[in-house]
Amino acid sequence: MKTIAAFALGLGMMAFLGLPIARTQDKKDEKKDEKKTEAKGDAPKLEGKYTLVSGKKNDKPIDEDAKKGTYTFTADKVTIEGMGVKFVMGYKVDAKTDPVNIDMEILEGPEGTKGSKAQGIVEMKGDTLKLAYMMEKDKRPKTFDGKEGFSFELKKAK
Repeated sequence: MKTIAAFALGLGMMAFLGLPIARTQDKKDEKKDEKKTEAKGDAPKLEGKYTLVSGKKNDKPIDEDAKKGTYTFTADKVTIEGMGVKFVMGYKVDAKTDPVNIDMEILEGPEGTKGSKAQGIVEMKGDTLKLAYMMEKDKRPKTFDGKEGFSFELKKAK
């Protein structure tokens, strides 16, 4: 059950960065450079559905059944359904860090999982979201390689 909870936490973290970051520019900036970019420090906002592409736990591939789940995100929660379980997780990000830090907590889930927490990092490039996290208190991964803890890649559904 802890593995499923950890997996759910990871997917929740990944989801947070699913939408592009919105940047407010004044009219002078738009005239100088019409190319819009993501502003470092702006918190991304996510809403939508995702599919799981791949994942690792301590450098070993995750179970293929995880790819059959549904991953739905709102601005501050992610719902993961599949594998016979349902998780609802809250999350917060610190977009001032590079990579972006994310902290998650299970709000609803199977018995014994509520309150489980994880610290991680997320990265969004196009429609691909990468997430790496660890369940150990005060530990956060530095890379997305999945050698320690969990690492996932999600694709935004169109």
